[in-house]
Amino acid sequence: MDLIFTKEDLAKYPFSKDARKYVKELKFDYKDFKTRYGEEVLERAYLRINAAIERRVIPPIFDEDLDVEILSFPTALLLVGNIGDSLLSTRYAIAESKRASLFLRNESSEKILYLASNTFGWKIIFRKNGKFQGYTFRLFFRDYLSHIPEHSPAWKLSNRILENGEVLLIRHDVVRLLEEAVKIYILNRLSKKMKVDDFSVFLPWIEKIRNSWSKYKVKIEKWKTLDYGEEAYPPCIINLLNATKAGKNIPHVGRFALAAFLLNIGKTVDEVLDIFRSSPDFSENIARYQIEHIAGLRGSRIRYSPFKCENMKSYGLCRDDGKSCKNIKHPLQYYYRKGIAKKRKNVEKKRIS
Repeated sequence: MDLIFTKEDLAKYPFSKDARKYVKELKFDYKDFKTRYGEEVLERAYLRINAAIERRVIPPIFDEDLDVEILSFPTALLLVGNIGDSLLSTRYAIAESKRASLFLRNESSEKILYLASNTFGWKIIFRKNGKFQGYTFRLFFRDYLSHIPEHSPAWKLSNRILENGEVLLIRHDVVRLLEEAVKIYILNRLSKKMKVDDFSVFLPWIEKIRNSWSKYKVKIEKWKTLDYGEEAYPPCIINLLNATKAGKNIPHVGRFALAAFLLNIGKTVDEVLDIFRSSPDFSENIARYQIEHIAGLRGSRIRYSPFKCENMKSYGLCRDDGKSCKNIKHPLQYYYRKGIAKKRKNVEKKRIS
């Protein structure tokens, strides 16, 4: 597909193949960061990162100079990548992917197809007329499977229309898959530190980012590592945990949900691995690899969250149809609510005594 991006498109999608080519043509070198113009680029890169930290999404606004906007993206990658914090990397990648998604929702089908095929190499076509009305996009199943955004029944290949190796999709699905592709691309870039001959010009900005991030990271880590004990686990997790400890062969989705839950409340990979040792088909190498993948230590470096309650129900993992979990939408929400209530009770008991 032959379509040329405008400079505004390059600013919207600075991760695109076209934008990367344009940046090379600008011949903006590391020594240029020491100029006043370079200072503007660094300032904008910092604002991108700070918006990701504070608001979890980068506003879709441009500076007057579109070149500054375009250059600020690889600069932000350089800064975040050299901090080397996986939690910050994930937060930044998600924020950038959501920014891209905001733009993509209003793009023409032609531009969506161009970005998908030219930047990410997807085998994708647009077909307005067909047997299945509304499903105007067709994506090769391997490209689809590589970019499924979440583990839920809606995205399972078995629940999709498949024709001649192509998955039929509506526009919203393609945008969501592209959002995931952007996130994966950025995380891959951030996992490789960029070497620079003279790093001194970046140090003050890295320090600013670290200071900004540390305020939020302390809260996140504290929230994730509060141990309220098994009595605060939701019924679905208790059931999976007991079944695993009893040596029962729980389904793959159940293992994923249990491992993701335990990792997200602060359990280590080794602690989770020990729980699965009772599984009848336990293999330490395979289990460790899978747990480390869920923890974001392998593969795409994405730390996975357990399924939402509606997905737990779809997979048949929910207990008593959620009757004991009123107004709860996520297993982690149950855990922290129960834990906080327990903590308050203990404080009240101490106060009375």
